Amino acid sequence: MKNNRQLSLYLSGGSYNRTPQPVDQEPVSELYFAVLPDAESAARSHKLAGNFHRQYRFFARPRRADLLHVTLYTIGSFRCLPEETVFAAMEAASRVRKPSCPVVFDQAVSFGGGDNRPLVLWNRNGNPELKAIHQELVDAMRLTGIAPEKEKPVEPHMTLLYRGQIVPDIALEEPVSWTAKDFVLINSLQGQSTHQHLCYWTLRD
Repeated sequence: MKNNRQLSLYLSGGSYNRTPQPVDQEPVSELYFAVLPDAESAARSHKLAGNFHRQYRFFARPRRADLLHVTLYTIGSFRCLPEETVFAAMEAASRVRKPSCPVVFDQAVSFGGGDNRPLVLWNRNGNPELKAIHQELVDAMRLTGIAPEKEKPVEPHMTLLYRGQIVPDIALEEPVSWTAKDFVLINSLQGQSTHQHLCYWTLRD
């Protein structure tokens, strides 16, 4: 699931991939850290999304398997991705010392507020190991000077579908689970269904 473009720079244990575009053609970039499912979990989650799409008549198609992720920390949205922000984020990520950890989702639930809630995979126990990685990123990002003074709490989840009605909580017959061995800095190009994987960091064994 990793980006196959040539990796051009290595910094603090991570690998950096830069794909410049003409300024007048650059879409809005959303920059964030995330954990990616392994191939088997991504395929199973995509299949679940297709089943729920048909059962609950969601308007939007299920997210592609290669776009599935669990957001750890959102940095911000940018019309032109600032290189200094990318490098500051990379430096912050290099400070994370958490070990690899299990990721377990045992429910599909309507998430967030409003009437048009996405359907996401979630776990009532909150996946505390992922929350611990989030907190290390919060602490490290504060040292960069680009983080807000007050961070929003994170609730680990993986979005399957958008633009549907609220549905009752769905208990999965078998949880979707994998071991998170690394995390990634993603540049999501809005409106293009494109995720650029800028840099990876390995979680300790």
